[in-house]
Amino acid sequence: MPYWFSARISSSILTMALFVGSAFGQAGEQADVTAPTKPSQTVTFADLAGAKIQTKLVTDMMVRRQGRQFPASQEVERQIYMELDGRITFSTRVTAHSPRGTRATPVRATTVKLDQPWFTENGEAVWQFKDGDLTFVRSYEGGALRTIISFKRDGQNLTCAVGSVFARERGTNRLVLNSPIDGVQVAILSSKQVSSACNVGLETVK
Repeated sequence: MPYWFSARISSSILTMALFVGSAFGQAGEQADVTAPTKPSQTVTFADLAGAKIQTKLVTDMMVRRQGRQFPASQEVERQIYMELDGRITFSTRVTAHSPRGTRATPVRATTVKLDQPWFTENGEAVWQFKDGDLTFVRSYEGGALRTIISFKRDGQNLTCAVGSVFARERGTNRLVLNSPIDGVQVAILSSKQVSSACNVGLETVK
C-alpha cells in the first residue's frame, strides 16, 4: 500500500502530494517511511531552547549521472543549534561513496527562522516543529526530501531519533538534484535509509 504525505514548503503554492513506495525502495522493497516513535510526554519547542543536536543519516541509492547508472551511498551529518530567539543555526557535511571513490563537501552552515522557507540551489527548504518533531523539508525537481527528528524525555534529559525519506511527485520515476559534491545533475532512482544516529544536549540558560 502506498504512503502519502503533503509537504507545505511555502505559503504561496508549493504544496506537493508526494508518493513514496516501491519506486524508492531497493529491488522492489518498500521504502521505510516510519517516523521515529512519538514521545509519551510531548517536547515543546521552548524545551529545546539552547539545544545542540547532532544527527547522522546513511542512505543507499541507485543513481544516474551523466548517462551512467550505478549504486552509491551518502552520509549526511548535521549539527543543529536551537537559538533562544526561535532561530535555527545548522551545519551540514555530505560524504558520498560511489565507484568514483569517496568525496565529501566542506561544512556548510546557515541560520534560518522556523517556518520561514528559503531558496537553495535545488529548490525551497524549511524547518518546522510540531508535536515534538523537528522536520526539515527540501524540494527538488520531481520530489522532496523529508527529515524528521523526534524528541522525548528521559528523566531530566532529552533524547532524539532521526529518520529521512526521499519522495517523488505522483507520476514521476526519479528525483533530480544538483550534486552537493560538485554540482553535476544527478537523478535518484531509488533510495533506502540504512542507519541513523541522533544526540541532543542542552546548554544551561542563565
